[in-house]
Amino acid sequence: MRRWEDADEVNNARTISSGILLNRWLSPVVDGRCRWGSYTVAVGRYGSVGYRLVVYPPGISAQQRRRVRLCRGWTILGLVGVLGVFVAMAEGGASRLVIVIGCVAFYALGAVVVARAAGPVRKQVLELTAARSTLVPDTWRGGECRYLASLAATLAAADQALQLGRSTPAEHEMVWSAVYSDAEEHMDAARTTP
Repeated sequence: MRRWEDADEVNNARTISSGILLNRWLSPVVDGRCRWGSYTVAVGRYGSVGYRLVVYPPGISAQQRRRVRLCRGWTILGLVGVLGVFVAMAEGGASRLVIVIGCVAFYALGAVVVARAAGPVRKQVLELTAARSTLVPDTWRGGECRYLASLAATLAAADQALQLGRSTPAEHEMVWSAVYSDAEEHMDAARTTP
């Protein structure tokens, strides 16, 4: 009798450990590395460097953030889904017209569903971009890039302080809110400047 109990304990331990590993691998994909958004720097051909800062509205829940990320990534995820629908329908022997209608319907309905799931929060996400050339110096564009880098550095420092226990979640939220407000004002000023 004891032998069966041991087997159940081992199976339970395997299930728990595989869940932890799956969570560790999927969490960065589903949740993102940072709760506040993301910052990317991409180096292109011929000396161009692009900067992109995405800041979510402060105070959103993890579930809202996941829905917004899904909505923002639907272009790629939807195409992967369309590929799956195409393969499944082609293997099922569907006609070309049915396959095309099925793929278009899947993509369009999926876009509507993820947009509705994200709700009004998706419109509150700020995305700031800047680009510069390393071959041609431009002080204005360089200033924009430094501005985005400074906002990202502020948010990263707040994350690190929270992880090390030097700040509370409320203090982290205050920094996040200040950066969000600053970025929002910057975007408004850029829109009104001719």
